[in-house]
Amino acid sequence: MRISLLEAYLVEIELKKPFRIALGEEVKVRNLIVKLETSDGLIGFGEAAPSEKILGDNVDIALGTIKELSPHIVGSDPTYIEPLDKVVSRGKSSSARAALSIAIFDILGKHYGEPLYKLFGGSRERVETDYTIGIKKPEEMAEEAKELVKRGFRVLKVKLGEDPEVDLERIRLIRENIGSATKIRVDANQGWSFKDAKRVIDELERYDVEFVEQPLPAQRLDELASLRRQVSLPIMVDESVHTARDLIKVIREEAADMVNIKLMKAGSLREALKIAFIAESCGMKCMIGCMGETGIGILAGVHFACGVGQVEYVDLDADLMLKEDILSIKTYDIPYRIPPNRPGLGINEGDIRWDRLQKVYQYSK
Repeated sequence: MRISLLEAYLVEIELKKPFRIALGEEVKVRNLIVKLETSDGLIGFGEAAPSEKILGDNVDIALGTIKELSPHIVGSDPTYIEPLDKVVSRGKSSSARAALSIAIFDILGKHYGEPLYKLFGGSRERVETDYTIGIKKPEEMAEEAKELVKRGFRVLKVKLGEDPEVDLERIRLIRENIGSATKIRVDANQGWSFKDAKRVIDELERYDVEFVEQPLPAQRLDELASLRRQVSLPIMVDESVHTARDLIKVIREEAADMVNIKLMKAGSLREALKIAFIAESCGMKCMIGCMGETGIGILAGVHFACGVGQVEYVDLDADLMLKEDILSIKTYDIPYRIPPNRPGLGINEGDIRWDRLQKVYQYSK
């Protein structure tokens, strides 16, 4: 069996509402969908969700990487995962590498007739996701929190990282509006100074916050380590860790208690697995998060979360923020994410809304 065809499709979908974090605001997603076909007729799908702010990546760079790697992928045996992963790892765009990796693993699951979550470990058949509230006025965020709890979400992730006083008011009003039963976790996206982070985190304890994600700039591991020693709430790293090597640096510095794994940062499912296994060896808890994926990319994260037992926290909500998704099948039952019990990702050509996609590249041998 060989990969015989690679196609790439552009997808643009507006968000239901603007989504703002400390690094900026988004109003739509602009991603690439990868489709691989084998000589045996198996089809694998993947998705690249580029991010200028976090990955230094965009659709043009991602497409360039796909074009560059295509001659080395088409003609390869997709069941030889490690050598093929090494080929993919040479690409510049981590989101493009992730898309290709997801599509290859999708084919692998279909070849062996098993859902990916079972190939990854089969830890469970569903996971509970949080829902993320973007930065707005404190009153607006509190109202959104109340509506999300009514919809059935039991865990909320709240974006902070701006003025410390306003950030604290955001959490105070949210907790006041939703009561004590709903969990709250916060993410500053590198937005605070050390002094502000220390003060805000100390104050957050009174609102029963689970943990604080990326309070300081990604490269300041020494400051993160110092902050971690001085506060009681657990510290999670996100932007500080893209690859397994990054996590090793964090562990050596004792800079975090937890790590947020994202497929678009890791650049492949294999790299994401390495991060999870290293974390497990050190007793570090993991979250699986997302960038701006549609249902295809999110589904890869769902399989990862269901397969890998070290994933304790799940933040897979990006597709729920879109005005419409490109998948016609439902992969959630709020607050749970549920992978299809079908081989690979569990989707086929009939599950995709092709009218939302525009073909931008094709390569075959």
